[in-house]
Amino acid sequence: MIVRHQYRCSFNASAKGAGFDEAVERCRDKAFELIKKGKLCNASFYRYENMGFLHLEEISDKGEKKIDPEYLFSDIFPFLKLWPGEEGDRAFAPMIKVYYQWEPEENTDEWEKERTTDQKIRVGRIAFVFPEKLTSYIRYHKALTDEGLNKGDKYAYISMHENILFSYYEEPRNNVNIKNTDEPSTVINEWLDVNPESHFDRVKAKGMNFLVIPCLFTADRVETSCKNVRLSV
Repeated sequence: MIVRHQYRCSFNASAKGAGFDEAVERCRDKAFELIKKGKLCNASFYRYENMGFLHLEEISDKGEKKIDPEYLFSDIFPFLKLWPGEEGDRAFAPMIKVYYQWEPEENTDEWEKERTTDQKIRVGRIAFVFPEKLTSYIRYHKALTDEGLNKGDKYAYISMHENILFSYYEEPRNNVNIKNTDEPSTVINEWLDVNPESHFDRVKAKGMNFLVIPCLFTADRVETSCKNVRLSV
């Protein structure tokens, strides 16, 4: 079965140029090694300024997390700052799941079916939520997930760290909902009633609610492309 996780990291001032690019490429190669071993389905890594965001789809028989991002990304450790944590400092801070559109199928081929019928573009976005609005955003998006009727991309997944949201989805979108029905959502109307726009710091996100950010690399059992090509920064 597929287990999804998202992480945030912080780059230091040396994270640029050829040395950084080569280290990122080695991390991509390591992700493909895990894919070939049947341990990983997807790894997509994005960057905005000094912040990094990682989307992982792990293949796990018991639904348990086994892949350590610290191992997968050990080659870029010299370019990262450490986050303080309950069990000690770490390079990748786990993000808290907020919202998703679909429960992954038990069969990995079934989960990736739409990735084989279209050439997918994997998109990473971030949003800055006003701190006083964060609990409201989480409340309504948990309610939307629990209701399971709002439609969106099958691969969509949103997590939170501090007041920053990281959103992953794929284009073209394959719109589904968790309950796999055309019944209308009532929670979406409740969310619209509380003025969604008021939750987002659009100044930080360059006038957007969710800002699309560059992709450093993507690796999947089914080869697809990034929203942006590999970039030197």
